[in-house]
Amino acid sequence: MLILLHGDHIVASRAALTERIDEAKKQGKEIRQLDGNAVDAPSLTQALESSSLFGGIVLVVIEGLLTKLGKKEKQAVQLTDIIKRSGESGDIILWEGKEIGKILTGLLGTKTSIQLFKTPVVIFKFLDGVAPGRAPGLLSLFGEALAVDAPELIFTLLVRRVRQLIQLRDNVTPDGLQGWQAGRLTSQAKSFTMDKLLSMEKNLLDIDVSIKTGTSPFPLAQQLELFIVDL
Repeated sequence: MLILLHGDHIVASRAALTERIDEAKKQGKEIRQLDGNAVDAPSLTQALESSSLFGGIVLVVIEGLLTKLGKKEKQAVQLTDIIKRSGESGDIILWEGKEIGKILTGLLGTKTSIQLFKTPVVIFKFLDGVAPGRAPGLLSLFGEALAVDAPELIFTLLVRRVRQLIQLRDNVTPDGLQGWQAGRLTSQAKSFTMDKLLSMEKNLLDIDVSIKTGTSPFPLAQQLELFIVDL
């Protein structure tokens, strides 16, 4: 059985991966977890085809392999062929922290179970709307975002967005941004001074610390509301 879990909704895909691993452990399967960035054909073959030390069933989890392959067509064909062969008789889960295109997913064959996890559009609307003087509209979008996803995910994406804006305000293009994304976020960054962005990052860090240490009387969602009002 070959399964691909991919998409930009990392919280949801991670939860699905954890659930599958936990279920496999309950069934007595041996779990082998591989870093896709360090995998080559020999090491992949060994991990997939070697038997369990205890004679049981093996579940192999490979993270980030397809993302690494990108446009490396020859290597992609070679490694996915190995995975397809082993997937016919063993259990393999591929996990990717971004959406994988049709060319690469097509190499996995028609028997692969593919699950795509996409971040709800309203969350991106909220992130794109972050700017001074927009608190009423932002609070409304934040409420809509909370209705479809957890505050922890929104917080994580907000932290990433603020850090991207800091980089762009400093004329540095963050890794992984497409040209059109960089252009849009550059315009958003110009709504803030660098001092304001750095202050926002510090406030978010303080929120993170307070939640992890349990020192705040307010839940995460309420702290984010206060953060929005302070913009």
